Amino acid sequence: MLGGATRLTHAGLSIVEWAPIRGAIPPLSDFEWQRVFKAYQQFPEYKLINKGMLLSDFKFIFWMEFTHRLLGRLIGIWFFVPMVYCWIKGSLPHFMKNRSILIFVLGGMQGVMGWYMVKSGLVKDPTVSHYRLVAHLGLAIVLYALLLSSLLNLVKIKKTTNALSRLTLLNYLLIIFTMLYGGFVAGLKAGLIYNTFPLMDGQWIPNDVGFYQPWYLNFFENPATVQLIHRCLALITFVSILITSALSFKQDDRMLQKGYTCLAFLTVTQVFLGIITLVHQVPPFYGTLHQGVAILVFSFSSALLHYSRRTVAE
Repeated sequence: MLGGATRLTHAGLSIVEWAPIRGAIPPLSDFEWQRVFKAYQQFPEYKLINKGMLLSDFKFIFWMEFTHRLLGRLIGIWFFVPMVYCWIKGSLPHFMKNRSILIFVLGGMQGVMGWYMVKSGLVKDPTVSHYRLVAHLGLAIVLYALLLSSLLNLVKIKKTTNALSRLTLLNYLLIIFTMLYGGFVAGLKAGLIYNTFPLMDGQWIPNDVGFYQPWYLNFFENPATVQLIHRCLALITFVSILITSALSFKQDDRMLQKGYTCLAFLTVTQVFLGIITLVHQVPPFYGTLHQGVAILVFSFSSALLHYSRRTVAE
């Protein structure tokens, strides 16, 4: 959510250097503030967009990006220290040993990917590559999914599969694709066009969805097509989750029913937030909240996928 807020407040390019160790300390004097501000002034975002920006305004976007990077560092430390301690004490379950190393390595890669994304906006065009942005978001989803599944796997259970679990898997995958296309919408600023719903300026399918050539580029680089796909994925996911929630009441399992009911409620909330965010041209508050609720939807879907495929062992 903080990463989303950083992007929505146009703060992501405010720190123009990557210093994993030294960068954890913010400017502590007027001289240091002037140094980082002058460094920012050498790059296109200042020259083309923020020319004449005051130091006080720069400090706001700097603190947004700095806090985002600092939180990433703290997460790494918060994960690494207990991992080493539990490993030494022998309290890590067998399946968690290799997985914990994988999670830590991916966490480091996420930091590198974040800088790789920022670097793409420090050239002629002060806009980060939407491909790198989606990669950054996708890796965050992978990390979160690994952490959440590790938590769920600590419950001693045995596997069982039913039709409902296959629908839950479908919902899980639909949610991931919808989130990733949300990243394309963000990276291409596609939320700033066609700010009407359900029609896109009076049309179900706008005329410019096939504007790019070759045709397949429209799926990844055409803002109109990307927004349309995100809308369609969101609505398909919404309907699929409601159907699955209704079917859950045919199962003799109160926990499943409550879980799917919560997921359905969160999905309705998410669709409503998406529409509000769109028609108001992506204000930072609604945009950040939309991203946060997406994580809640994904979390409930992950837990339900885990639970619907298993029954608690006697």
